[in-house]
This record gives sequence, structure tokens and C-alpha cells, in this order.
Amino acid sequence: MDFNGIANSFTQHYYATFDGGIATRNNLAGLYRPESMLTWEGKQVPGQSGIIETINKPELAVVKHQIASSDAQPAPGGGVLVLVTGNLAVDNAFDKPMQFTETFNLQPIPGQPGGFFIYNQVFRLVFA
Repeated sequence: MDFNGIANSFTQHYYATFDGGIATRNNLAGLYRPESMLTWEGKQVPGQSGIIETINKPELAVVKHQIASSDAQPAPGGGVLVLVTGNLAVDNAFDKPMQFTETFNLQPIPGQPGGFFIYNQVFRLVFA
């Protein structure tokens, strides 16, 4: 398994779709399943619908990510663990970038060879 290739493809797709705004962000729903869980700034959000609702909050309508690093490791069950760090700008405030870290546990989709879904996702802003 090329876990680095999977992680790179996933990271590019995820952040390009997220940064497209709420209109395209709904397309991320296919990456989540009922057993998925997001921890967003310490708040645990279970399931596809709760996660999509969280990432589509009005205050996140315009977000642009700048990826600084992306690291990957193989995970149990044929999964891929991905750690992303970088900066993000909300409402095009590029003069006030915020540092973030985000971790994804990608797991194979049962019955769909080569397909992955986000089983776990943890997002945190980093304050120096």
C-alpha cells in the first residue's frame, strides 16, 4: 500500500474542496460515515451529518488553508494516519493567519477496494 500517495491525494482533495466554500464543502460528506467522529477544538461531533453541519458553520463560510506539512503512516486495518499542519485564513484575512494542526485516521471502505473514509478527525488551532 502506498500510504504516502493515499495521504497526499486525500490532503489535496480535502483542503481544495473545503476551501471552495460551503457550496463545494458539502461534497466532503462522501468522505464520512455514520461511525466517523470529528473532534473540533475539543468538541466531539459524531456521524456524517453532524460533521458536515460543524464544518459548514456560517463563521467558516470563507476559509483558505496553506499546508506547511503532511505526514503519513500506515494504520491498523489497512488504514492511513495523516497529520497536517499549516496556516488558515478566515474571511480572506491573510494578514492574520492562524496556525492549525489536523489529524485524520483514514480507513478502507468495506466492499470498495481502494476507497477510504475518515474514521477519526481531530482539528486544533495552535496558539503560540
